[in-house]
Amino acid sequence: MESVKTVLLGKPVFLLTGTKVSRKVGKSFEVEAPEKLLETARRNPDAVAFGFVSGSWVASA
Repeated sequence: MESVKTVLLGKPVFLLTGTKVSRKVGKSFEVEAPEKLLETARRNPDAVAFGFVSGSWVASA
């Protein structure tokens, strides 16, 4: 399992699960349910890591 480090709402965060990294295109990746991720990030502004569990994003740390 590989986590992805990215910037979300102007803050660096880790996406522990819920992404598919494309090796062919470089460092691009697809995010599962991006609208739910943004909603969860807004509700948890202090979180630095998120995971995709049972169809929902949760703040992990």
